[in-house]
Amino acid sequence: MKLLGRFIATALMVVGIAASISAAQAATTPILVKSCVVVKPKPFSHMANGTAITYVNLGHRTASAVTFAVGYRNAANHYLRRVTDVGSFAPGATIEHTLSLYNDVTYAGAATSLCVPVEVKYAGGTVWMAPSRPGSP
Repeated sequence: MKLLGRFIATALMVVGIAASISAAQAATTPILVKSCVVVKPKPFSHMANGTAITYVNLGHRTASAVTFAVGYRNAANHYLRRVTDVGSFAPGATIEHTLSLYNDVTYAGAATSLCVPVEVKYAGGTVWMAPSRPGSP
């Protein structure tokens, strides 16, 4: 019984540490991803119809380009694709765009396995880069 109690306490501690690391990393990211899904195929097609990403610019400056790393289906094998959304994204603005990412694969459901910002270019020329890139060793 004591062994089971220790196991549960250790598991809860690991979950708590992972959650706090995730929250700390999210706090340093100038982009908040609200939704990231692969779009259903057009009628009579089996191919996905792009990737719809909804995000918010949490930064204090206008972003001109936001690059995301997105995993779909076999991302457990470190297979990620990058996509860049280009435009003028004001601070606090919610952006809803469908990008031509994963429109060349057979649709296997809307869920993505990963969707994180990895780079933000600002209108003034400065660049924010994620501290560590997903899928890198």
